[in-house]
Amino acid sequence: EFDSKLAQIEMDALRAQMNPHFLFNCLNSIKNYALTKGPFETADYLTKFSHLIRLILQNSKSPTVMLQDELEALKLYVEIEDLRFAEKFEYEFRIDDDLEILSAHIPPMILQPYVENAIWHGLMHKRSGTGKLIVEIKNMGNVLQCTIEDNGIGRDKAMEIKNRKEGIRKKSLGMQITKNRIDLTNQLYNTETQVKVIDLKNKVGEGIGTRIIIDIPLLDRHVI
Repeated sequence: EFDSKLAQIEMDALRAQMNPHFLFNCLNSIKNYALTKGPFETADYLTKFSHLIRLILQNSKSPTVMLQDELEALKLYVEIEDLRFAEKFEYEFRIDDDLEILSAHIPPMILQPYVENAIWHGLMHKRSGTGKLIVEIKNMGNVLQCTIEDNGIGRDKAMEIKNRKEGIRKKSLGMQITKNRIDLTNQLYNTETQVKVIDLKNKVGEGIGTRIIIDIPLLDRHVI
């Protein structure tokens, strides 16, 4: 019982830590957008951003959220980033038709860091061709299989660029927080959320994107 309560306190702390990290990145996006666009475009961007913040604050209050709410926030985030990058990449959401998005519950903000990583470290550095982001949600019974795929530069090249800029090998804060949250979720609710990373390469071994597969067991909304 003590371990369970301790895990819950740690989970709450990690959720609280995730939000400032997410907001910090979004505010940087607003700054960049305001410097490169006109006042009307910036105002429209801020309207979308305020809506996103309301969704994030609402979703982060509970240990689980409806899949519908999580997807609404995720789609709005991708739309905002697409605006900021001047439609440099295309995106597509594929959701199983038989998936009950109103009754399916998952931990909040689990998918967003992986999508953010795909955009910022994969697609943002793509120099040729149109970037493509695909988010696919499949119904696997009691498990949601979430696939996040991009046709960016790949993890190896992204790490080279990051090391040149920072001078040290530094792990993404958002990704580390998300990993910790997944580990605690598995411990707290006795589930087996799993993350698989697949490096996509061409015939000569060059990185041509990344595919993330996340298997998330569905949680009872009254899990607490």
